[in-house]
Amino acid sequence: AVGVEGVRAELEGLGARVSVVACDVADRDGLAGVIAGIGEEVPLRTVVHAAGVVDDVPLASLTPRHLEADLRGKVDGAWHLDALTAGMELDAFVLFSSGAAAWGSGGQAGYAAANACLDSLAAHR
Repeated sequence: AVGVEGVRAELEGLGARVSVVACDVADRDGLAGVIAGIGEEVPLRTVVHAAGVVDDVPLASLTPRHLEADLRGKVDGAWHLDALTAGMELDAFVLFSSGAAAWGSGGQAGYAAANACLDSLAAHR
């Protein structure tokens, strides 16, 4: 695995300016602060949302807590990114979904639902 620093070095070697900022994308206020902190001299051009957590639970045992764990970063984070960047001139808004949205996966009902939400957001956007 290359890791964040390896990717940063590679991108900077190609001439890109790279900032790595940790943020819980499900925390709308925190995310808004990160986005607001991006200077106009190098504006935000691309959003890549790759957050996600899988809480494997058989459907019959699925509780709201399990579902919330699957939806929080993937769905809440994507919707916050969508809302907070809606007026910006982005080159790309990338969402990482999964085939689980269409085909499901044993014990991953919440994960499948979260990915179906991302697919819908991509279609909407």
